[in-house]
Amino acid sequence: MPPTTVDDWIDIAKKRAADAEAIRKVEETSVGSVYMAGYAIECSLKALLRSKNISFPKSGREGHNLKGLWENCGFKLRDLNDPTGAKTFFIEEWSTSLRYDSTCESSLDILELLEGAKQLTRWIQNNMHRNYRKKK
Repeated sequence: MPPTTVDDWIDIAKKRAADAEAIRKVEETSVGSVYMAGYAIECSLKALLRSKNISFPKSGREGHNLKGLWENCGFKLRDLNDPTGAKTFFIEEWSTSLRYDSTCESSLDILELLEGAKQLTRWIQNNMHRNYRKKK
């Protein structure tokens, strides 16, 4: 059953982040970990959109378009403090086509990208929690 609530989306985001970490532990340079980290970000963005009652695509190319989801949340890239570009990579470069790649098209290494994904996921979820507090 697909996620429908904010809590469902956050739960799936946590599971995909755990998947990314598990893959990294087995093979530190695996693109698969970056691929799964992107899904953690996607689900976090969808949780935020759901918390704001903003509709979003749930399938197809647009359902996985992190830049589109990011913009639907009302964010700009300048909102990020991202000196390395690791967080920006996910918004501008990540796609589901990574599942076919054996290398990642980035000047950053996998560990830097994964750290950026963790920070970005945390940032999105913190914004969501702030949104919840405003509603109360």
